[in-house]
Amino acid sequence: MAPPLSSVKKALQVLQTFSDDRTELGVTQISELVRSHKSSVSRILVTLSAEGFVEKNPLTHKYRLGMKLVELGNRALSRFDLKDHAGPFLEELARKTNEIIHLSILDKNEIVYVDKKGEGQVLTIATKIGGRNPAYACAMGKVLLSGLSPEGLVEVLPLSPLVRFTPTTIAEIPKLRKELEKIRKQGFAVDNEESFPGIRCVAAPIKDRRGHMIAAISATVPAMRMGRERIKEIKGLVLETARRISERVK
Repeated sequence: MAPPLSSVKKALQVLQTFSDDRTELGVTQISELVRSHKSSVSRILVTLSAEGFVEKNPLTHKYRLGMKLVELGNRALSRFDLKDHAGPFLEELARKTNEIIHLSILDKNEIVYVDKKGEGQVLTIATKIGGRNPAYACAMGKVLLSGLSPEGLVEVLPLSPLVRFTPTTIAEIPKLRKELEKIRKQGFAVDNEESFPGIRCVAAPIKDRRGHMIAAISATVPAMRMGRERIKEIKGLVLETARRISERVK
């Protein structure tokens, strides 16, 4: 086993100096706690601040833990038993709709499929658990992107070009931002054959006890049987299922 990197270990020690009793600390205080030179600690804090793991209070000029740690913590907590909690509800939704149901999480600018139900449906897409899809080009991805902060979107959207998979793919960032704002307000997303021709999806978010989005579910339906009334029916069932799963994981 390779030895741990001293610089990474020191950065982790700096993060661990913060506690319920020490929510804000100055460079001198941190250097004393980790027994390291102020110049070294200062460089570590600048790096951590640039990545969002700490932030400087503009009033006190002291450091405090940043929102990136909150985001990572929520991601870690959401992994525990999410699939087990959601499984029975996904099975029920698959039976009610007779369609393919997916559960996914967001990893930077991609979704990762965590679970899939309704395998008996013939007309669908060839997805698999652990597979990935660009978030901007599918309903679940758009739902999860809509839950990010403006800073979070700035961080993930430029990671790779927005490729047009079909004529309806939203491949321009201004147009995508407008779509995400609409999704944020209405609480669900529709994929209008944006990732795969002939396939439409309706997705809704799963939220934790703080109201943060931790995952999304969707129903995948061939466009040939996804008329206006069917969309309305599917939307209601997906939203209700997402709400019930959210209550379970809280």
